[in-house]
Amino acid sequence: MLTLRALTLDDLGLIATWLDQPHVARWWLAGSTISDELADLRESVLGEQPTFALLALEDGQPVGWGQWYRCDAYPDHEAGVAAQPGDVGIDYALGDPAAIGRGLGTVLVAALVGAARASHPRAGVVADPDADNWASRRVLEKNGFALLDLRKVPSEPIDSPMAIYRLPPDLSPTTTVSGSVSAPARLRA
Repeated sequence: MLTLRALTLDDLGLIATWLDQPHVARWWLAGSTISDELADLRESVLGEQPTFALLALEDGQPVGWGQWYRCDAYPDHEAGVAAQPGDVGIDYALGDPAAIGRGLGTVLVAALVGAARASHPRAGVVADPDADNWASRRVLEKNGFALLDLRKVPSEPIDSPMAIYRLPPDLSPTTTVSGSVSAPARLRA
């Protein structure tokens, strides 16, 4: 079973190791550095920016991480991906090479959507992987995301086109989230 918990400062060493893995570095470090990515995560963990960073665990063992944020907290990115009012954005990675190719990416995205919607139940969800990241695109599509556009996103640090996906808001009267999500204390009401 995949669970999420709040990322801590103690987890940053593991994230640094994962960012150095070729299957992660190819996408996360295009236009960035390990130091820059860790600085952003550190700010999220400390509550200095409005992004909620989470560690993904399979049967209690760390396998990856993700984050979610309200798009309107980052207006340039919100405009760049044409987010709708109230949308949240997600980013994610499986860091452990042994976790690749086993369907965990699909489960991780579903868990991130659940974590974001625990705080914003009716939010649409956007993601913008590199257009050439076919594995990430398949994961989004398996989770019901629709491709909106393929184009450069000015707020992204690279010039290559991004694949902009959106999962529409869940407007059903009752929302059920499968899996286990341990939300950070600041997300719990």
